[in-house]
Amino acid sequence: MIRIIHYGLSSNRGGIETYINKLYTNIDRSKFQFDFINMNIEKPCFYDEFTKLGSKFYNITPRKISISKNKDELEKLFRKEKFDVLHCHLNTLSYVEPIYVALRHGCKVVVHSRSSSSKKNILAKILHNINSFRLPKNKIKMLAVSKLAGNWLFGNDLNFTVINNGVEIDKFTFSKNARNKLREELNIKNKFVIGHVGVFLPVKNHKFLIKIFKDILDKKENAVLLLIGGGPMKNKMINMAKKMKIDDKIYFLGMREDVAQLMSAMDCFIFPSFYEGFPNVVLEAQTSGLTCLISNKITNEVILSENCISFPLSCSSNEWANKLLTLPINQNRIFESEIIKKLGFSVNEEIDKIGKIYTDLISQ
Repeated sequence: MIRIIHYGLSSNRGGIETYINKLYTNIDRSKFQFDFINMNIEKPCFYDEFTKLGSKFYNITPRKISISKNKDELEKLFRKEKFDVLHCHLNTLSYVEPIYVALRHGCKVVVHSRSSSSKKNILAKILHNINSFRLPKNKIKMLAVSKLAGNWLFGNDLNFTVINNGVEIDKFTFSKNARNKLREELNIKNKFVIGHVGVFLPVKNHKFLIKIFKDILDKKENAVLLLIGGGPMKNKMINMAKKMKIDDKIYFLGMREDVAQLMSAMDCFIFPSFYEGFPNVVLEAQTSGLTCLISNKITNEVILSENCISFPLSCSSNEWANKLLTLPINQNRIFESEIIKKLGFSVNEEIDKIGKIYTDLISQ
């Protein structure tokens, strides 16, 4: 049994959390054991699910509470427990202490770049730049969800490996039954349904998204917006919708287990993020055959379908609204999943690659 300890799981269900869940539920658990470093104040995502699968969560004092305790507890953890691989899922290099501690104790390290930029505070940016020079790149396995994400975390033209996110093809294939069922449940049977999936954080640009939707409503009265996800900015966006008097047209659905079915219920998908590594939800939306309008700040590596269009974030909300309304709605959604599969973006291929990396690392 190969013991993998992961760092990067937060209490907000975002891309990293969804990715780890997908990885854990699909990998051969007779060969790989997953445990987790937990530095969250609140309970981390998937705590109950992963615990039932046999995972242990090792609580470490967050550095913002005590830098010395953080270092001491990490040292004790890696001294006591003999992990084979530390898998770090990072958006920035502002905090890399687990990497150094793991290496000192003979543990192999995978550093996985999950984003292509950061809008954190100035101190975090300074630490990121310092650590980008200090990081012992010759002693770690460098992975990235896209070339853009790899260049951001490790530097241009370095020897990192790109492993694009995979999707559970069967799960996200368009379902007419799911579409009819959910549209009836949500009372949106005859509506033009726009969707978005993402944690309520500044990077996802919800404020601009709601402005776009307001402009869409001015042109198409039967439009509704489904917002799936939780996060710290959710209540602020609810209040914004109320002030704009469009809250009856926006469905704040929270975190859902039926995202695939909800995508079948949508007509189109909009994603105006400021930056992303390789947004899995855009891949899932394409697998569901949705017409997608995404920010040009997102890597083109995620665009696999002719129904997915990149649009400048510098354009106004009205221009975004006009663009979305001129895009044709895909009438043959059932066939899109096979295209994504043939392009090599099945989750099975992704899991096989990660498993081989773990195995190869411990044999070195």
